[in-house]
Amino acid sequence: MENLNIKTIDVERGKKGNNGVGSVSGFYCRELFAVYLAWVLLLAPTTRAGNVQEFSVNGLKVILKTNPANEIIAANLYIRGGVLNVTTETAGIEALLLDAATKGTDKYPKEKLNAELARLGTQISSEVKHDYSMISMRCVKTYFDRSWDIFADVILNPRLEAQEVELVRGQLLAALRQRHDHPDSHLEMLGAARFYQNHPYALSPEGTVESVSQITIAQMRQYLKDNLITSKLLLVIVGNVNQAALQNKIAAAFGRLPVGNYQPRYPPTVKHALASVHIEPQDLPTNYIAGYFSAPSQRDADYYAMRVAVAILQDRVFEEVRTKRNLSYAPEARLEDLFANHGKLYVTTVAPDSTIKIMLAEVKRLQNRLLDPEGLRDRINLSLTSYYLENETNAAQAAFLARFELAGLGWRASEKFVKNRQKVTPEQVRHVAQKYMNNFQFVVIGDPAKIDRNLFTSK
Repeated sequence: MENLNIKTIDVERGKKGNNGVGSVSGFYCRELFAVYLAWVLLLAPTTRAGNVQEFSVNGLKVILKTNPANEIIAANLYIRGGVLNVTTETAGIEALLLDAATKGTDKYPKEKLNAELARLGTQISSEVKHDYSMISMRCVKTYFDRSWDIFADVILNPRLEAQEVELVRGQLLAALRQRHDHPDSHLEMLGAARFYQNHPYALSPEGTVESVSQITIAQMRQYLKDNLITSKLLLVIVGNVNQAALQNKIAAAFGRLPVGNYQPRYPPTVKHALASVHIEPQDLPTNYIAGYFSAPSQRDADYYAMRVAVAILQDRVFEEVRTKRNLSYAPEARLEDLFANHGKLYVTTVAPDSTIKIMLAEVKRLQNRLLDPEGLRDRINLSLTSYYLENETNAAQAAFLARFELAGLGWRASEKFVKNRQKVTPEQVRHVAQKYMNNFQFVVIGDPAKIDRNLFTSK
């Protein structure tokens, strides 16, 4: 058994209808009852676990985590599907749409919107990922009512003025073009494109220069209409919020949206039968290298053991490549969090063969030798410190709950995150290393003369 050399911490975690004298007519009573009945029918029963509650409003699933520890309220509205929602021609439409939506509505034109957000100290932003897109809000409790009104209006009634859309489009296109200018971002694009070839993830959630250039405002409006169905949405809120008042706000905002019949879909796992290396010649001061391997997602039983395995591999490659041999400043082993997941070795170095030989030797070491149980426990506890630090904010806690819900596991699975990691055994770490850390798909940007293809495809 092997002792673990822990050198680094991985980054893982009435008018009363009033007649003037206070009497209520029979007509008004019937109206009031009808409204009440409709409200009741919109709201599904609430389930609760600790300080987290789950309920639905008009088919919109809502997760509310009450946090009285601070005055910040974080609200994230997710659109499920991610790149499964788009085609080659429409890739990037969510990035363009959601960003442009934050530029103004009929009720809150751009100047008024910006002035109100500045006055309230409220932040509204958007984010697109391979598996979902999100529009989020952070505000202080004192201004939650006003902030929620803006947040809901941005989602439901974006103005999408041509001038603002073109401004956002220009910014997105500039970012897409600049990706090719930096070797690191270019390496990431190149590696993902080859690893996910013929897979839904071959589409980037940010789109391409070609697709983003051609998307029309009419397409954006239709996309919003098609995807704002409550069965496809998820709302997660963390903060000191009264549930009943929140339900009323959600019903008022989203109670009239169509429910639809969206059924979650998940991309297939990626498997490569053989190792490969792709070299893009460039005259650079160093060589940029990434080696991708298939990995379990959080939907898989092996996920927690793989998280631990990659954390240990990160410690070891850092120790062997940087600390002992000074071959690279920041060698890395990383595990992503995608529904069709991958892990990765990454390094920049002037000595690629020597460096990759060491990194692959550490992979083999993890596959062939059992870890010392006590050392493994210490390493797991160390990584959990990062987890707690990463979930300090309400926004991070909302994202953490959503991560499990969107994966189809239910937010309650998040409560087992710590225990599931603590239960990982040395045998499980060795098992996932043997099962997944094979058939590496390497991409290299640099000097081909310095690359031994046999070495790079040896694992």
